[in-house]
Amino acid sequence: MKLSEKTLELNICAQASQHVGPKQQLFWFGLTQKQEARAGFDACTKLGGRLLIFQFKASNRVLKSRKRVFLAPHDQLVALRTQVKGQVRSVFYAFPLVGNTAELKNNPNLLSQTWLVDVATLSSVASPTKRDGTPRKNGCHNVYVSPGKAVFHSKPVDADAIDFSSLLQQGFPGADGLNWQFERSFDRFWEFSKNFSSGARGLVLW
Repeated sequence: MKLSEKTLELNICAQASQHVGPKQQLFWFGLTQKQEARAGFDACTKLGGRLLIFQFKASNRVLKSRKRVFLAPHDQLVALRTQVKGQVRSVFYAFPLVGNTAELKNNPNLLSQTWLVDVATLSSVASPTKRDGTPRKNGCHNVYVSPGKAVFHSKPVDADAIDFSSLLQQGFPGADGLNWQFERSFDRFWEFSKNFSSGARGLVLW
């Protein structure tokens, strides 16, 4: 049976929380579908004093080359790039190389099979097109993911991919985090808070 994006998201977040241990608990914020459509991401959390954002993807399509093919809407990518604001290792695509219950049974450790791509490295990804150069009807990029690498199409853009468990173990080295901007600019905090419910104008960040 195919695993939904939500199923993978929930279990990856749960495993991430277990991975960091009781001394550094993770609290995850999720969005409604409407909020996600505007903001571009599924969930965010605070780690080591830095706010990190994740967009989880799911795919059960594997090529003969063993690369897994994901769909990434261009509008979503544009929204994610808006969140980046020049910060590196702060906004990520999460691509699990597990797509069905049989694969999950063989290896239930989703963290070690989930590869993160820093959205800050995807500034050159253009709108997806067909072979004749016209826009793709579904507006989605095909993303070919294998351990350590992701390639965004139509015009191929290579991106490094790092497994989630390694970054967690290292404490996300080199991550700027988004929350430092809140200290310098109330406007930036107000803009980000609109990703959450209409009454949410404060977040607990520790």
